[in-house]
Amino acid sequence: MSTATSSTSSRCPSKCKCSVPPTLLTSWTCHNPGRRFLACKYRFCNFFRWVDEEQSEWQRDVINQLLLEKKMLRSDNEKLLVEKSQLVEQMIELRAENHLLKKKKKKKKKKKKKDLGEIYTVPLESRMKRLPKILYAIVFSIILAYFMKQV
Repeated sequence: MSTATSSTSSRCPSKCKCSVPPTLLTSWTCHNPGRRFLACKYRFCNFFRWVDEEQSEWQRDVINQLLLEKKMLRSDNEKLLVEKSQLVEQMIELRAENHLLKKKKKKKKKKKKKDLGEIYTVPLESRMKRLPKILYAIVFSIILAYFMKQV
């Protein structure tokens, strides 16, 4: 039992050559991906010692393949986020344009009715028909605000 303790203490020294506790780091090189090691905190004395056992070639290949897939997924995700942001901007511009066109259309309708000498009032029935559209617009703007916070 003391052998295990002494081998552990010899593998993990409490101080480096600078008399400073070493830092536990992880290697992400292709040859030692994910392998942990101890090094001088300030890197003055070039102290270095592996904590983990050496990996087999199969382990290295699997870890490197997973790291490559992670990098590709991250890149794809970044591209999708850019595309999403562009689509959201486009949607906002189209909604603003749509709003302006609706305003123009309403003005034309009002002007036409006034020209005919009629008093323009909206009956209660037509206002009730528009209520679901208003609710839809409110829900849509809440969802849009949520996605804008995530971008």
